Amino acid sequence: MSWTLLQKEGHETQTPLEAGEAPCEPVGEEVQRLNVIHSLPFLLTAEEPQCMQRILPKVQQGLPSASAEFHLAASSTFLTILEKKLVHPRTFTQTFLQGILSSIDSRDPVVASAWLETLLDVIDLLPATVVKSDILPVAIAKGQIAQPVSTRLTACKLLGKIATKFEPYMLKKEVLPLIHSLCQDVNYEVRACICSQLHYVARSLDAETVKPALLPSLVELASDEESHVRLEAVETIVNMLPTLQADSVKFTIVPLVKKMCEQSLRAEDSVMVKISEQFGKLCLGLEKLLTPQEKAWMLRHYQKMAELGLPQVMKTNVPDYAMMPDVVPANTDNHIACRHNCAYNFPAITAFCGTAGKMDNFSQQLYSTFRDLACDPYFMIRHTVACGLYEIAGILGSASSVLKPELITLLKDDAEVLQGLVPHLGQTLLLLSKAGTFSPDFMDNTVLNIGRALIKCEAEISMTTNWRLHAEILGQLEYLPHCMPSDFIYSHFIPIIFHRIHAARPVPCRMAAARTMLVFLRYNVKETQKNAIRARIDTDLRNNDSCYKRLLYVKMCATAMDLFSKHYFKEYFFMPLIDLADDQVPNIRLTVVMMFPKLKSMLCLPGDHKLLTSLEAHIRNLSINEKDRDVKAQLNLTIEALDAIEVQVEVIGSQPPASKEDIEDQRKADEETKLSGIVSALGKRKFVGQTDLKRRFIEFKSPPVPSVAEKKNYSSNIPTSSPIRTSLQHPTTFFGGVPHKSAMQRYANTFICSVRFLILCEI
Repeated sequence: MSWTLLQKEGHETQTPLEAGEAPCEPVGEEVQRLNVIHSLPFLLTAEEPQCMQRILPKVQQGLPSASAEFHLAASSTFLTILEKKLVHPRTFTQTFLQGILSSIDSRDPVVASAWLETLLDVIDLLPATVVKSDILPVAIAKGQIAQPVSTRLTACKLLGKIATKFEPYMLKKEVLPLIHSLCQDVNYEVRACICSQLHYVARSLDAETVKPALLPSLVELASDEESHVRLEAVETIVNMLPTLQADSVKFTIVPLVKKMCEQSLRAEDSVMVKISEQFGKLCLGLEKLLTPQEKAWMLRHYQKMAELGLPQVMKTNVPDYAMMPDVVPANTDNHIACRHNCAYNFPAITAFCGTAGKMDNFSQQLYSTFRDLACDPYFMIRHTVACGLYEIAGILGSASSVLKPELITLLKDDAEVLQGLVPHLGQTLLLLSKAGTFSPDFMDNTVLNIGRALIKCEAEISMTTNWRLHAEILGQLEYLPHCMPSDFIYSHFIPIIFHRIHAARPVPCRMAAARTMLVFLRYNVKETQKNAIRARIDTDLRNNDSCYKRLLYVKMCATAMDLFSKHYFKEYFFMPLIDLADDQVPNIRLTVVMMFPKLKSMLCLPGDHKLLTSLEAHIRNLSINEKDRDVKAQLNLTIEALDAIEVQVEVIGSQPPASKEDIEDQRKADEETKLSGIVSALGKRKFVGQTDLKRRFIEFKSPPVPSVAEKKNYSSNIPTSSPIRTSLQHPTTFFGGVPHKSAMQRYANTFICSVRFLILCEI
């Protein structure tokens, strides 16, 4: 693209004036200018000399009278040129920088702000010498008291950015005098703006210099008569803590913070809200330098902020509240904002108190505040507590079991609150399980109560239109085998998951339920229950009359490949899956064909000769009989991929190093063997890469086939007697369907499974 072409393109886009139309700048010319400025980086890359000689002068010439849209495009383009190093920094300084410096004085505030942001970003990319010679004089000139307020505000922002480029001695000589002057400015906006830049200056100064150079100004600004200045001072104090010496913090900052906290709490103004927002960072920054008495004071102040505006507190503190609640405001905006910030900072306050592993300390100091926040009348505060619950549990460690009542309460809350709780629900349950709140090894009232709350939570979310949250909760339930007994999960959660697989309309929800079902199957410790789950998966999905259910089974098998070991998958999923290659629906055949390469890669001869023969038979059958063009096209691609895959063969003797995939598969197989309680015949046979190997792959033995007597006693394994009632009634429980007659003929134990399901329903 050349300048001539751009001119021609712009000329063609011009529209002639209509009769009687006022003479004004043609639209086509403005389009041409925007086209040129957007194409400038490309032109500099392709034809830099001509672009610098012919295009840039015209761009700079048109800047003063250009539209706001052109200025916005030019500011972005100039920064892109420097970021991509399309020109030398010296060339950028001579050609582009002066235009930027002149444009920050534009009368249009939008244009001036855009160019100022560009200049601040440019300072980070330019050498310090250029900043000192070209930008610092402009900032000093704009910071003089005779300049307008908007110009002095620009100077404040420039000085904060410039300070990051200079050495300490240069800062003290060139920048600090003007900063001190701006801290004394007559306009509160200027004082607030320079206050927000002090922490940038402090980072570039020595620790010994910060105290005499900046601390007096900061203390004065923190006591300013204008609340806007004090707001900025609170944030600046937090940001400057890492740069201050210990004695400065101990004898200056701590008393200053306590004074600001007390004054703002009495006034209940916006400064109090800002302090509550920064209180977590403030406490953690001061933690190592506070005495026990000062820590206790900070904690009491936090508790006062966290209870502002609560009805029970208003009744105690306001004598006329009970008689005139409508006259005495119970919840002002500042009160709600303050409690919301306290809820956000609760994990930091928990860490500040050093209560990790000390349940007594937490119960005495913070639990009442946590309970009030978790039951706050305002739902956004409860939502924030729910978002941080897993962090609080992680900080408390072994003491996190104290959070159990609030977890149950939040699980029964509205959908808006559950949006904050659900994404980390599994992690929260694991932390509580590690703390001994409940365990997969025994059944007690805690398991029952949390299980009931989880069921209500899932039911509440299922009735909303938020299918993403529903898929999330179904996915989080896969953590349950690590927290609750497998019998309890089998009796109460598997029926719900099966129902969601059938009834949930969004596909992600059905897929999440299917994955959770596979996780429940994997970690179930009773072989009879595993057989029942697998039988129902075959009956309800693989043999279902609905093509959507059969397709879901195929996708479920893809997930099973990742969850289970190769041995387990080949034993229970391989043959049922490839049988669906003969399905009457093309989409199902297409999906199965796409999985053939991965299926072949998990085979190992001679043990899997039967599976390989069956796979090849299905491929031949499809090659001969397939009519659908999409399936045929995919089959051709799959055959090419299959030809490139060599079937693994057990080798005796020297072996290559084991791959990560083999090691991971071995881990899965060992875990499955441990979970099933079956003594495996692994013995001395390990995977490749270990020094004592004699064979390359493991030869698994199938679990023993149950005898007729065992089948008759199939339903006797259901836990019947327990000191605690464990039956929960879910509003959408679906566990009593009778299998199809054809499926009963194919699978001998399906009828027994259905009998067991009916018995569970009776319980």
